Amino acid sequence: MVGEVSNQSTGYCPDISSWPVVAQALDRAGLMRPSSSTRAVVFRRCPECQERNIVREDDFVCVFCDSELLTAWNVDCAD
Repeated sequence: MVGEVSNQSTGYCPDISSWPVVAQALDRAGLMRPSSSTRAVVFRRCPECQERNIVREDDFVCVFCDSELLTAWNVDCAD
């Protein structure tokens, strides 16, 4: 049984929309799982300084340079 699932990977930074693929993989493996991600993390790359950010409380502002972050997932754009 899988008790908790999170997308909190600061290397890959998967979008919260990745849950269906994770759920499908767990189902194929025959593992009981939660009905959704138990901790969803929103990642964005800053278009100005290129740093990865974790968005907290819907505050789409870069913690490194105060630039506005995009609302659409963009972490893979500069890698």
